[in-house]
Amino acid sequence: MSPTARTAPKKAPAPTPAYAGRILRVDLTRRRCWSEPWDPETMREYLGGAGLGALILYRETATRGGRGNVGWDHPDNRLILATGPLAGLPVWGTGALSVVTIGPMTNGPTSTQANGFFGTNLKYSGYDAIVIQGQARDWVYLYINDDVVELRDARFLRGLDTWATHEALEHALGVGGHRLSVYAIGPAGENLVRFAAIHGDWGHVASKNGVGAVMGRKKLKAVAIVRGTRPLAAADYRGVVQVADDIAHDLKTDPSAKSLYEYGTLPGVVNLARLGVLPIKNYTTNTPWVDMSEWEAPRLREAFDHRGHQCNACGMHHCHIVVLRGGPHRGTLVDEPEYEGWSGAGWTIGATDKDGIAWLNTEIDRACVDVNEFGWICGWVMECQERGYLSEQQVGFRLRWGDIEGAHRLLQMITRREGFGDLLAEGVKVAAERLGPPAQDCAIYTRLGASPRGHDHRGRWDEMLDTCTASTGTLESGVPVHLAELGLPTRINPFNGEEVARQVVGIRGRRHFEDSLGICIFTARTRIENLCRALNAATGWHYTLEDALRFGRRTAAILRAVRLRCGLGPELEYPSKRYGSTPTDGPAKGQAIMDQWERMLDLWYAGVGYDRRTGKPLPETLRALGLDWLARDLWGRRA
Repeated sequence: MSPTARTAPKKAPAPTPAYAGRILRVDLTRRRCWSEPWDPETMREYLGGAGLGALILYRETATRGGRGNVGWDHPDNRLILATGPLAGLPVWGTGALSVVTIGPMTNGPTSTQANGFFGTNLKYSGYDAIVIQGQARDWVYLYINDDVVELRDARFLRGLDTWATHEALEHALGVGGHRLSVYAIGPAGENLVRFAAIHGDWGHVASKNGVGAVMGRKKLKAVAIVRGTRPLAAADYRGVVQVADDIAHDLKTDPSAKSLYEYGTLPGVVNLARLGVLPIKNYTTNTPWVDMSEWEAPRLREAFDHRGHQCNACGMHHCHIVVLRGGPHRGTLVDEPEYEGWSGAGWTIGATDKDGIAWLNTEIDRACVDVNEFGWICGWVMECQERGYLSEQQVGFRLRWGDIEGAHRLLQMITRREGFGDLLAEGVKVAAERLGPPAQDCAIYTRLGASPRGHDHRGRWDEMLDTCTASTGTLESGVPVHLAELGLPTRINPFNGEEVARQVVGIRGRRHFEDSLGICIFTARTRIENLCRALNAATGWHYTLEDALRFGRRTAAILRAVRLRCGLGPELEYPSKRYGSTPTDGPAKGQAIMDQWERMLDLWYAGVGYDRRTGKPLPETLRALGLDWLARDLWGRRA
């Protein structure tokens, strides 16, 4: 080419419908914010949410040389708040976000979801994700209002719980209602409680693997987004509306989803009790001692005065704010507990006072810790005191089953890291291991450091296998939905290890696909075909069910690679002694999962195409997923 020759300027690629097209980068150390575009090919391959977060986590959290990974409290750890292509569109529950980071419970990767209005406000502000790095010198919050993106002084928010933080920011910014989405940490996150969560929009919580502690370590108190004014396009808007109507019809009429539409997760209390899956008194029994007809969903809902507070574009009948009608906190505004609130703040600790449970559940949200982990911690302390494994002097007071006020006192000790609460703030696994047997034998956790969702997995083996093998510190494959769509049997023997393992393998990928769309998992209980239709109408693509599962399994493989780089191998894929114990009563009495555990692991590894000894996805598995680059990273020349 001659020195005077000029090339024609490159045309900017046409924007991909349904995407804002920019990622917001925030460096807290340098107090710098900037945006960067991401290309349509990456959008198609990684979608957003969990998929995009997994890619960024893999690329940006390796130590020098790529053999190790930064820890959860390192400045180079990334905190990724990402939504997906359906956020902001008129499909039900499309205000969701995924929080992806290295979490302190496992010191490994996590992907945990929350709903509300954050995802929509972020998209309308012109961003698909926020990637936060570094550590601030003093407390700040991130403020986004269209083109105004600023790190602002948050010292006036320090010590406030999550509700008070939201109220203070509404007052300071002069914006309220759903126009302002605030996701914040409470005192637990500030004090680096290892199971601290991130709370947003009055009752929505990204709760798993201590993501709130990561935010606290970075001294980021909150992210506040004013609903932006940027337009959001769809390739086929009429098609989006049509599939939205079809999904809504599915949720209202399909037997597997109708109760969720009518009552949210409230029916779970009675339904799981009938199956022996309701966790009662720290797994010491599966037999409720009260009249369970009082716990049917209509009775739970009738017990309180309600006002709706649903998520963006959603018609599901849950996420309510309620007024307590009785008890010492009568007249207080609280969240209507979802199932895991009734479980973690109630049955797990032997409590059945509905007003008390609803109040404690909200106090847990306001302090901002994971309600499940708090339930396992509190129930463990109650049992250990009852058995004489922990003294009143050690704990600081006597804590008995069902003591709501005592549980709240323990919550405050944990949140502030006071006395015995300082040890409990490390989570069940660390606290139990430091005390050792026999107290340790009563604790519920995985050897990875995570803890189960609010179920008794001794009666739900698929979730125990999923939890122990997951890379995220929580369920990774998820609860089976529309199994026939995936070519799987609609019924299996839940206590046959081989059948259970094959089912967990077969549904693998669905959850990560859902968590990358910017949609709530409850409104995603429709068929995957419908989710693909919504995605295709939004973007103009041609995603199929097979594409969706391949995408989800690709995301799982990337997260597995991060987990292995964090030093978390297959030797840790086991439940604690109590978690894997055999129920002594109830519907699952005598069903011993540990008798079949090794066989289940063997089948799971063979089914997902991972190496049983090293835990690594096999080269041929990675190549089939289009991850040749990851195969070379993990296997070198052998790939």
